[in-house]
Amino acid sequence: MRHRHHARRPLFRPCGSDHQTRNGENRVKLFCLPYAGASAAIYMKWKKTLEPVAECVPLELAGRGVRSQEPFYEGMEDASEDVLEQLTRRMDGTPYAVFGHSMGGMILYEVARKIRQRMLPPPSALIFSGRPAPDIPRAEAPIHELPADEFAEKIVAMGATSKEIFSMPALMNVFVPVLRADFRLVETYRYEEAEPLPWRLTAIAGTEEKWTDAELEAWHRHTSEGCRIARLPGGHFYWQHDAETLHSHLIDVLQHANRTETFARGGLE
Repeated sequence: MRHRHHARRPLFRPCGSDHQTRNGENRVKLFCLPYAGASAAIYMKWKKTLEPVAECVPLELAGRGVRSQEPFYEGMEDASEDVLEQLTRRMDGTPYAVFGHSMGGMILYEVARKIRQRMLPPPSALIFSGRPAPDIPRAEAPIHELPADEFAEKIVAMGATSKEIFSMPALMNVFVPVLRADFRLVETYRYEEAEPLPWRLTAIAGTEEKWTDAELEAWHRHTSEGCRIARLPGGHFYWQHDAETLHSHLIDVLQHANRTETFARGGLE
């Protein structure tokens, strides 16, 4: 596995006033992981909406966006190590939560396991979107090695992008390698049995999503603290058409997490 090198920062720093809400509580840092083919840019619009309760911090994955010159991940171990390193560099004593959609949710689960194994500061909330429990086997045949035309058809059918992207060579040369690498990451992932996580989880999916209620409810097996399940209107990319509903749900989850964190530390000052 490759070793990625980043400038090191202090692991923890005292909380500052810039991380506080109007009522003096610490704002939660919400780290966000993108879905296959996407970059951190998809979460930039969330910053203003979530600002009252959270500092939205989109995390960039290797091979795209500002990290487009870096090689793609070799597998889930490589991806989860890289994301964990990004998280630990940004931990400053402020309560934090992590949101991951689809592929981002898969990476998040493996990162959470590493947080527990290495006894790092625990998250206030873990939010898995558009993903069934990690032990649910993938039913679809792999597509990451399909010929270009067939691969494009599969991607368009998923609703992840428009046909126009595949008719523009310049965009294809950038977009398709990212998609293939991400689908390789998803399709080669193999769940390994582990103890339930010691934190409360939230799992969200669209009402028209292919994942069944039972596959979402299976998240309960992966936590000893319970899992909140929500189905919001729409399909796999439900929040692209109705971000407001998701944001309202996230604000509720984060406010609850912040209150729990505050009382766990001894109550409000």
